[in-house]
Amino acid sequence: MKKTWLTLTFTAVLVFALSLLAGEVLLPWLNSRTYSQTACLTDQITENMDIYDIAKLYRDNNSTVAVTVQARNTSDGYTYTSLGSGVCVASNGYETKSLENNIVASKGSYVVTNYHVIDMVYDSQYTNEKINLLTEEEIEYPCELLWSNANLDVAVLYCEENLDYVRMKDRIISPNANERLDYEPIFTIGTPLDLSYINRLTVGNVASNNLMTLPCAEYVYPSNSSTSVIGLYNAYEDVVDITVGITNGNSGGGCFDENGVLIGLTTLGLNVDSTGGNQMNGMVPIYPILQVLDKLISNNEQNSSFTIHTNKSLGLKGFDMHEASSVIAFQQDSSYNYYYFDGQFYSVFSYSDTFSFSESGYYVLSNTSTKFSSIKNGSIITNCKINETNHEILDRNDFIYALLQIDAGDTVEITSSYLGVEYTQTVQF
Repeated sequence: MKKTWLTLTFTAVLVFALSLLAGEVLLPWLNSRTYSQTACLTDQITENMDIYDIAKLYRDNNSTVAVTVQARNTSDGYTYTSLGSGVCVASNGYETKSLENNIVASKGSYVVTNYHVIDMVYDSQYTNEKINLLTEEEIEYPCELLWSNANLDVAVLYCEENLDYVRMKDRIISPNANERLDYEPIFTIGTPLDLSYINRLTVGNVASNNLMTLPCAEYVYPSNSSTSVIGLYNAYEDVVDITVGITNGNSGGGCFDENGVLIGLTTLGLNVDSTGGNQMNGMVPIYPILQVLDKLISNNEQNSSFTIHTNKSLGLKGFDMHEASSVIAFQQDSSYNYYYFDGQFYSVFSYSDTFSFSESGYYVLSNTSTKFSSIKNGSIITNCKINETNHEILDRNDFIYALLQIDAGDTVEITSSYLGVEYTQTVQF
C-alpha cells in the first residue's frame, strides 16, 4: 500500500472484501521452517554478488514478506483487507552491536513496515483485526503489533516463526559524511497490486540528496456537517526521493543500498497526474527503528519495561512549520474559518495565529505532560539535551528522534521560547 502525495487518500488503500481473497492460495503453517538460530543474510553477501543476487538471497530465505491486515467494518459488517510489505530485521540469534545494551533475540522474528499499512488496527470503525505475514512460499503467519509511529510512518511487528533477517544502517538522518546517500543505486522488494506479486524486485537510484517534506490529505467531516472537506493526514518529513517503480502494496517494503543494507522503507508516491506523467516515489528512513528495536526485543522476550518516549506519549501535542503550511482552512459556517489538524478541528476564533507558524522548532499546541508541565501552550521547543548531548530541534521529526533516545535514568533538559523569552525545564527519567 502506497500513500499519495498532495492527493486525496484513504488510510486503507487497496482494500478488498475478504471474499475476493477466496481464490488466493494460502497454506498456513505448512512446511513451516523452525530453527534453533536464524541467519543474518546480509553477512552472507560476497563481493561478487550484485543487486539481483542479493535480492534473490533475501527472497528465497523469506526475510522479505507481504503484510496483510484484516478487520471488520462496524458500519457495514464487511471484512476488509489492507495490503503492504515488510522486512525482517531481527530474529532468533540476532545480537545487538551496542555494548551498552547487549540485547540478544532468542525467539521469533521482528518485521518492520509502514504505519499506514496497519493503521486499521487503530481505526475505531474496525474490529477483530488480524495481522498476517505471507512468505515467498505463500505460507501465512499471524503476528502482533509491538510499536508504531504515525508521524514517522513506521511500525514493528512480531511473529512467532523464526525468519532470517537483514541488517539496518542509518544513511539518511545522521550518518558520517562519507556514508550519506548521494545519487547511488538502490533496490526494493515488495508486493505491488495484490498477493500475486509477492517479493517483486524493483531497481533504481537515489534521485536527490535533499530530504523532502510532502503532505498527504484525506477527506474529513466537520461536526454537524454531512459535507466532507480536505484535511491533512500526515506531513511526511525526511523523505528520500527515489527512482524506483512502486505502486499500491509496496508500502513498508525494504529499500536497500547496493550492498544489501536496509536503509529505508518504500512509502509513498507522487500522483502522475500532477507531474505530467513522471512517476516519483519516496522512502522514509530506517533510523527510528534503530532507536527502538533493542527496547522492543527486551520488553517482548525478557519481561523488561523499557519505555519508548514520543512527543505524544509525553503529552506534548504540536506541529512544525511544514505541518502548519499544509493545514488547509475551510469554511464550516458564515462566522469564521476552521482548520483540521491531527484528528481535531480548530477555529480561527480560538487559534488566530496558530497555523501561520513559519519558524524553526516545534510549536506546542497543547500540553498535558506531567514531566514537562511548565512548558506553556504556544511555546516553541528549540533544543532537547539528553545527559550531555544537545539535539537541536528544527522541526517535528528532530523532536521525535531525540525523544526516542531517552532511557531510564537520563537527565533531559528541554529549551523553549514563549513570547520571545527563553525557558528551560530539566527532568530526570
